[in-house]
Amino acid sequence: MTIQEIEGYLMVEAARTEGRAAAERFVARLPWLTESQAAEVRDTYAATYVELRRDGWQWCARRARSLRDEYEERYRVLRRRVCGMVCTGVGAGVVVVAGWVVR
Repeated sequence: MTIQEIEGYLMVEAARTEGRAAAERFVARLPWLTESQAAEVRDTYAATYVELRRDGWQWCARRARSLRDEYEERYRVLRRRVCGMVCTGVGAGVVVVAGWVVR
């Protein structure tokens, strides 16, 4: 098991715990529910909570990939420009030195 897998497992377990706690608080505000109804609401609420957290994590991962791709492209463009300027500078230096040597 990798570190990322362990981290993912811990994040899901934390979300489940938070979801169950939030579900308990929600059901506590609905005292008219029967025990079976309260259990169904708790289960549905907790499952929905975890799904929403998962959706949020997936959105963050997609956004991070998008930003990484964008910054990598900007870096490639910048690197090409810098290499072009260095080559131009070296070429100009060679021309100047060759001009001095020819004199």
